[in-house]
Amino acid sequence: MNVKSLKTLCSRFRREQSGITGLETAIVLIAFVVVAAVFAFTVLTTGLFTSEKAKETALAGVATTSSSLVIKGAIIAHGDGAGAVDYIRVKVATATGVEAVLFNPADVLLTYTDANNVVLIDNSPATPITDAASIAACVAVAAPVWCLRNDGNNNPIIDPGEIMELVITLDHLAPAAAGGPGQALGINTQFTVEIIPQDGAVLKFERRTPLDITTVMNLD
Repeated sequence: MNVKSLKTLCSRFRREQSGITGLETAIVLIAFVVVAAVFAFTVLTTGLFTSEKAKETALAGVATTSSSLVIKGAIIAHGDGAGAVDYIRVKVATATGVEAVLFNPADVLLTYTDANNVVLIDNSPATPITDAASIAACVAVAAPVWCLRNDGNNNPIIDPGEIMELVITLDHLAPAAAGGPGQALGINTQFTVEIIPQDGAVLKFERRTPLDITTVMNLD
């Protein structure tokens, strides 16, 4: 190879840009990959966050609309000896699959409705039911009230397997009726009770009194 050919070859190598172009392409490709990875991570994180929020919202909705309490056993009514219902007793427990239900009497609403009365019945914390004898103290309150029997458990939570009894007095319905004289719960009368806890759906039951008011009546 002569000197002229060598110079020509060196000049061609000096003008060659393929290596630089390949390096620039690699840098641009790496930049695209990094940007795509960051974008994908952002989208994935946002999607997971949104999915988690949607899950929490769905679970909250299910917890609000699904029943957390159920009635256990029969609903018992007691007559006052004068042809009217004195009080009723109903037992509540947690629904199947529910671990625990917050049931603080001060925050629980209870409404009673029949053809003649619409009453928001208050809890009577001064007369908790601890035994059969203390029911009389609850019934003696000069207003419709409900008292709670939880066998001395002061924890305001109904755990699975635990049953609480509500004693709902109705002997003072007439003076407590709003907007009219009202009347006591007598024979062959349908009534509705709604128990509204802090969490979960409303526990509602409807019953009809028998044609004869006796001392003890099973309304189921």
